[in-house]
Amino acid sequence: MADQPELRSLKEGEPFNGFLLAQEVAFRTSAKGTEYLELKLADASGELKGFLWDLRAIEGDMDRLEPDVFVKVKGLASAYNGRIQLRLDKVRYAEDREVDDFSRFFPTSVRPVAEMLGELDRLVAGIADFWIRRLLERLLVEDEALRTAFSQAPAAKSLHHVYLGGLLEHTLSVAAMAERACDHYREMNRDLVLAGVLLHDLGKTAELTYQRTFGYSDAGNLMGHIAMESEWITRAAAGIPGFPEQLRLLILHMVLSHHGRLEYGSPVLPKTPEALLVHYLDDLDGKLEAMFRGIREDTGTGNWTPFSRSLERMVYKSRWPKAENK
Repeated sequence: MADQPELRSLKEGEPFNGFLLAQEVAFRTSAKGTEYLELKLADASGELKGFLWDLRAIEGDMDRLEPDVFVKVKGLASAYNGRIQLRLDKVRYAEDREVDDFSRFFPTSVRPVAEMLGELDRLVAGIADFWIRRLLERLLVEDEALRTAFSQAPAAKSLHHVYLGGLLEHTLSVAAMAERACDHYREMNRDLVLAGVLLHDLGKTAELTYQRTFGYSDAGNLMGHIAMESEWITRAAAGIPGFPEQLRLLILHMVLSHHGRLEYGSPVLPKTPEALLVHYLDDLDGKLEAMFRGIREDTGTGNWTPFSRSLERMVYKSRWPKAENK
């Protein structure tokens, strides 16, 4: 397993023999009426489609082939419509114990968790407003289970920062932009903005599942992260004697409105300068990460990525080089 190539590095004509995570499994029927197997295969570097055209090449019980299991595959990288895929010769179900390093199959933030948590703690400690700092301490520092989940969760199932640690990385990225924006817009309440930034996606720690593949929990499907984090914030504020009611409402408003539009899941529109800033910076960071990832991971040879449903556009991949300062 140590010698198997990463999916992202595969070139047309190269062989592959190793373990992969089967994110999707589907038995389909071709136009000629023959049944074949289509897989969405993944490792930490990315994902691609795999096709087994002869089901007799499945080793063992084919009923064990289902989403979120490991498989051992042998095949050849081929190109179809300018994209790399695997034409498979053999497929078999693989026990978890056969995979010696799970981290090789799940994309992870390039930033170390300890480094990001240290940055989070410095942001919280730097909040001048006593009430806001105390609320953030209760949620992000003192609640060890929530803090651990915050450092592990992705920021989304498929849109942006889709990797372990992505939620914390995205949150810190938005916070860095928020501090610069508050330096420019001097009428902004910096502490209030940072509270909105640090809490706006906290509910994704429970909305999403990320133990094997990324999906939605039952609570996530039934309530959504905005409802969950709003409840958590209200509960934490109630545990702080004397917490100002107006401040609780202002913080909740930033959380409730951060999607920016009613049709995007926010029950209210941003109606304070701080809420408007949190919305636009959150949206900007998510869209830019999705664009950069689309460019980085596209294996096609043209100048354009495939159409992105989340971005509602293709992305031009040919970048003008940055000039070096002399």
